[in-house]
Amino acid sequence: MEENYRKAAREILSCVGGEGNIVSAAHCATRLRLVLKDDSKVDLDALEKIELVKGNFNNGGQFQIILGTGIVNKVYGEFIAIAHITEMTKEELKQQAAKKMNPVQKLLKTLADVFVPILPALVASGLLMGINNILTAQGMFVPGKSLVEAFPAIKDAAEMVNLFSNAGFTFLPVLIGFSAAKIFGATPILGAVIGAIMIHPDLMNGYGYGQALLDGTVPYWHILGLSVAKVGYQGTVLPVIASAFCLAVIEKRLRKVVPAMLDNIVTPLLSVLLAGALTFLFIGPVMRGVGDMMTNAVMWLFFDLGAIGGLIYGVTYPLLVITGMHHSLVTAETQILANIGTLGGSPTFAVVAAANCAQGAAALAVMYRSKNDPKMRSMASASGISSMLGITEPAIFGVNLKLRYPFYGALIGGGIGAAYATIMHVLSVSQGPCGVIGVICIRPDCMVQFMVSMAVAIISAFGATMFLGKVLGQRGKEDKGAPKAEERPVMRIETEPGCIYAPVEGKAIPHTEIQDATFAAGVVGEGVGIIPAKGEVVAPFDGQISMFFDTKHAIGLVSDDGVEILIHVGVNTVELQGKHFTPLKQSGDKVKAGDRLLEFDMDAIKAAGYDLTTAVLVPAPNRVELVKTGDVKQLDKILTAS
Repeated sequence: MEENYRKAAREILSCVGGEGNIVSAAHCATRLRLVLKDDSKVDLDALEKIELVKGNFNNGGQFQIILGTGIVNKVYGEFIAIAHITEMTKEELKQQAAKKMNPVQKLLKTLADVFVPILPALVASGLLMGINNILTAQGMFVPGKSLVEAFPAIKDAAEMVNLFSNAGFTFLPVLIGFSAAKIFGATPILGAVIGAIMIHPDLMNGYGYGQALLDGTVPYWHILGLSVAKVGYQGTVLPVIASAFCLAVIEKRLRKVVPAMLDNIVTPLLSVLLAGALTFLFIGPVMRGVGDMMTNAVMWLFFDLGAIGGLIYGVTYPLLVITGMHHSLVTAETQILANIGTLGGSPTFAVVAAANCAQGAAALAVMYRSKNDPKMRSMASASGISSMLGITEPAIFGVNLKLRYPFYGALIGGGIGAAYATIMHVLSVSQGPCGVIGVICIRPDCMVQFMVSMAVAIISAFGATMFLGKVLGQRGKEDKGAPKAEERPVMRIETEPGCIYAPVEGKAIPHTEIQDATFAAGVVGEGVGIIPAKGEVVAPFDGQISMFFDTKHAIGLVSDDGVEILIHVGVNTVELQGKHFTPLKQSGDKVKAGDRLLEFDMDAIKAAGYDLTTAVLVPAPNRVELVKTGDVKQLDKILTAS
C-alpha cells in the first residue's frame, strides 16, 4: 500500500509541472493543497487518470487535489519527500494563496482557518452531547421516562458524559483564542489567555447578559471616568477572534521596539494588558452586536421565510463547499447554539445534513449509471457513502462537479430535503457530523423528522440525477477516460502457439533499425519495431500481463504457451513519466489477443520531441524469426518465438 501512495505522489508531481513548479504544499482532511508558480503547466487529463485522485479544482490561489480521508496524509508525506518540501511551508502556502484573493474571500478564509483546527473538539463535544440527549430524553425508549430515570444506576455515568460534552463549548473562547492567535501570527498561548480572560468566573456570565440589561443589574467597572461592563463572553465567537487579531497587531509591533533583553517579559505583559483592556472597552461590545446580527439573520432566514429560507440555505451550502468557505458557517452555528435556551435548537444542522446526503445520493446515481467504468463506479460508491456521513468533498469534486448534471441533481434534492426539514422545524442541540449519523445531535422530539428529511433529500437527489442524466443526454459521459471495451467490437483471431501478432498498427521494421542503441543491439531482446499509425496497443496473443510499468509506456506479457515479450512505446518515453499514456489494463490481468491494453496521444508525444517507434521484443534465449515488415495492421502475424 505504501508503494501505491509513493506512486501516486510521483504521478501527481509530474502532472502539476514537477518540483520546479511547486511553491508550497499542505493538506486538509481530504485535499492536497498546492500553490503553483504556473497553473497552466498542470496536465488535468493525466491527473484525473491517477488511480487515487478523486478530483481537482483551483480556488483562491490554491490548486487542490481530492484524495480522501486516510489517503491524503499518506500521499502528502510521500509528496513532500520527493518534491523536497517540508511541512513548514503551510504558512507560506496560505500567504501565497492569499495574494490572489479579494477582501471578502480573505475574510471568509480567515474564519475557516480559525475553526478548522478546533472542529475535532466541536464534533467530539457535539457527539457526546448527542449521547447525553439519548440518555436524558423523556419517552424515547421508556414511556414517560428517560433512560436515566428508568435505570438510576447509570445516573452518574450520564452526568460524567454531560460534563465531557459541555467542556468544549464552555471553554470555546479559549480554543478560539489559541487558534486565532496562531493564524494572525501572535503567540498562541497568549491568545488562549485572552480567551480565558473573556470567560473568567469573576465576570457576569454572558448567557445572562440580555436579561440583566432588561433588569438593570449589569455590573460595571469604573475606570478613569469610563463604565466598563463586567460581563463575560461565553458562547461568543467574533469577539474573541477580533481580540486575538488585536493581540497579534500589538505583539508584532512591540517585538519591533522592545529591546531583546526585555522582550520575553515586557512584550507578553503589554500585549495581554492592552488587548484585554481594548476587548472590554470596545472590541467585545461591538463584536457581540455583530454576532447577534449574524444570528438574527440566520434565524430570519429559517423562522420567517420558512421553507424558502431552508431551500436557499440548502442550495447555497454546497456552493460554499466548492470555495472551501463552508467552515466559516460554524461561526453562526456556534452563536445560535449559545442561545439554545431561548431558541430551542439550531435549524441549520438538518439543512446542511440534507445537502450533504443529497450530494451522496447523486454520486450513488452516477455509480448506478457507470456500468462501463470501474474507476468511476468505485469513486462514486465510496464518495457517496462518505457524503452520507458528512464528508462531501470527494463526491462534489471527484464525481458530481466533474459530470455537472449530478451536481444539479444534488442541489435539487438538497433544496427539497432542506425545505422539508425547515417546515418540520427540525432542530439540533449540538454540532456534529452533518450526515445521517448526526441524528444523535438532533433534539429528541425531532429525530424522526430528521431521518425523514434525509430520506426526502436522498430520494429526490437520486431521482433528479437519473432524470437529468437522461434528459441532458449525458449517458456514457460517466465513463469518459476509462476503458470501454464493450462499446466497440474487439477483433478476435485464432492464435497459433509461438506466434506473436502486431499489437500496434503501422509500419514494421527490424529491431536493428530502431533509433535506440539498446534496442537495436538486441540487449533487451530481438523482435520488431513498429512506427505507429494509431495510438492504441492491443494484446499480441492470449496470455497475462506480467508487468504494467508505472510510467505506463511499457508492458510485459507472457503468452499461455510461455513466450515472454516486452512492448515499449516510443524511444526514451520513460521521461514523460506516464504523461499522454492511458492504461486500459493492469498488472496481473488475463488478456485475449486483440484486447485493448493502452492508448497514447501520438500528437502530444511527437510534439514533446519523442520518437514513437514501438519495440516488440522477445528476450533471450528464445529464437526469434521476423515474419513480416512494412505496413501491418493490428493482429497481423509479425514474429514467431521458440
